[in-house]
Amino acid sequence: MRVTIRQKDIEITPALHEYIKQKIVRPVEKFLKREEREGTPLLDIEVARTTRHHKKGEVYRVSVSLTLGKKLIRAEVENEDVHAACDVIEDELKRKITSYKTRAFSMFKRMARRVKKELRFDRAARLFRKGRDWHEGN
Repeated sequence: MRVTIRQKDIEITPALHEYIKQKIVRPVEKFLKREEREGTPLLDIEVARTTRHHKKGEVYRVSVSLTLGKKLIRAEVENEDVHAACDVIEDELKRKITSYKTRAFSMFKRMARRVKKELRFDRAARLFRKGRDWHEGN
């Protein structure tokens, strides 16, 4: 998985960089162990300070884009603290990735049910060998 961490109007310290890796990158890698078949997943993280003149309120923004082949999963959070924003975005990403994976599995099961239903014969059309042998015989 390729990871890109960008910054805008904020200096990312080594401690913050490690915190972002721990809270965002590692859980995403854990969820996407088998998804590399579709191509290399691309995780793009942007940490930004929205305003310079505000001291309180939603000052920091963390946005994450996860590209899985043709699918794009995006999450964005604004918060007073960068660490709190990373915590919230971790939960949101887990929810969206779980939804994506269960949707794919549900679509597979739905198509399997449809194929099975189309292959199913009418009870009258089935050949019951056991019953036919006993009743047709001598």
